[in-house]
Amino acid sequence: MSDRGDARPAAGKARRGSVIKAVPPHDVVPNTRELQERAKLADEVAAALGRVRSTAQNWRTGMAGLITLVTATLLFKGRNSISDYVSWVRYSIGALTALALIAGVASLWWFLLAAYGRPEVVSAQSVIDQGGVAVRDVLLAQAARKDLKFAQLLAIVSAALLAAALILSWYGPAETSSPPAFASVKVRHPSGTEAICGSLVAQNGTTTELRVKGEPDARRIPTADLVSVVLVSAC
Repeated sequence: MSDRGDARPAAGKARRGSVIKAVPPHDVVPNTRELQERAKLADEVAAALGRVRSTAQNWRTGMAGLITLVTATLLFKGRNSISDYVSWVRYSIGALTALALIAGVASLWWFLLAAYGRPEVVSAQSVIDQGGVAVRDVLLAQAARKDLKFAQLLAIVSAALLAAALILSWYGPAETSSPPAFASVKVRHPSGTEAICGSLVAQNGTTTELRVKGEPDARRIPTADLVSVVLVSAC
């Protein structure tokens, strides 16, 4: 009994010592400033998707112009200009240009996705499930920005590969053309003319020496019997 009597005064003292403060209720009705901020935020959300897609269209136009220029240059110059280089330079320029065109075309595809979005069937219920038109615009803007970043990366890679191919075409070693090392001659005989091709060893006003493949010694031909002499790179 004494324990209960002691507990009650202690509880009463605790209640008398506590202080309860009045808290004003939260104002659920927004004021004018909050309404203005919400309107600005809604406009920002609505314009974000348009800005991202406009940027993607500008990048797509520039990349399409670059690819057109490179393709036209390759078509007009053809293989005549690239054949002047040594073999490894020719292969390197061809590989770099091909990779640059592949990356450029891929970037155009991703720029199109960023500018116009992915084709899909959208229902009113799916928009409601996403949280409304404003939330859907935010999600579309995020997806478009992701596609735009990837397309920009591909475009930069394409431009870098083209720059490497251009630098290699400027400073790459050219193939040295070897002078003609063989002579194709026509020799006059009483029975007609004979065509002979071989390595020109020596020639003077009297004798012309040709080393013909398959013969152990150089063939000596009187220079006066020669009808024509043509220097060729190979027999």
